[in-house]
Amino acid sequence: MGLIWDLIQQGQIGAAQDRASNLEQRVADLETELRRTNSALIGLLKALEKRFGQDLNGDGRIG
Repeated sequence: MGLIWDLIQQGQIGAAQDRASNLEQRVADLETELRRTNSALIGLLKALEKRFGQDLNGDGRIG
């Protein structure tokens, strides 16, 4: 019976490690996507400031 319990526990440990690896990859992917989104938003803000000639983000500069 001990052998069966050990096998069950080993399977659970392996599954938990897989979930952790997948979670780490998902977090890394989300961080990459967040950087891309921030970059796109900054580019959009600069284009809007140039287009309208106003300081929209309050940094004292246009564009």
